[in-house]
Amino acid sequence: GTYTQEMFADYDLTMVNIFATWCYPCVGEIPDLQKLWEEMEAKGVNVVGIVLDAVDIDGNVNEETVETAKVLAEYTGAKYPFLIPDESNRNDRLSEVSAVPETFFVDSEGKIVGETYTGSRSLEEWKSIVETVRKGGAQ
Repeated sequence: GTYTQEMFADYDLTMVNIFATWCYPCVGEIPDLQKLWEEMEAKGVNVVGIVLDAVDIDGNVNEETVETAKVLAEYTGAKYPFLIPDESNRNDRLSEVSAVPETFFVDSEGKIVGETYTGSRSLEEWKSIVETVRKGGAQ
C-alpha cells in the first residue's frame, strides 16, 4: 500500500515507523512493534511501517526491496501494514530522515504529535512512549 493521510482517520494515534530492509536494528524491533500493535489497536493506536529503501531518490519503486519487505513481514510475523513512500512523501516528511529506524506519531487528522524517536526501542519503552504521547506530553 501507499502512505496517505486517510489512513490516520480511524485511529486516535498512529505510530509511523520508518525503516530500511538492510537495517539490522530496524528489523530487530519489528516483532515488538507487532506486539505493540496487537495490544494497542483496539485502544485506538495503529502502527504502520514505511519501507524507506523501497523507493529511490527519484521516486522509482525498487521491486526487489518490496519483495524483501514482504519476506521480512513473514519472517518477523508483522501483520500491521508496511507501506511504500510515494513521491510526495519522499520530498516531505521522509526527506528529513537522517537515520533509521525513525519513529514519530500522528493524530487522527494526520498531524505529527510528540517527539521524533531515532533508534529502536524495547516493547516496554514503546508502550510508555505511546502512553506519554496519548496524554499529550513529551518524553
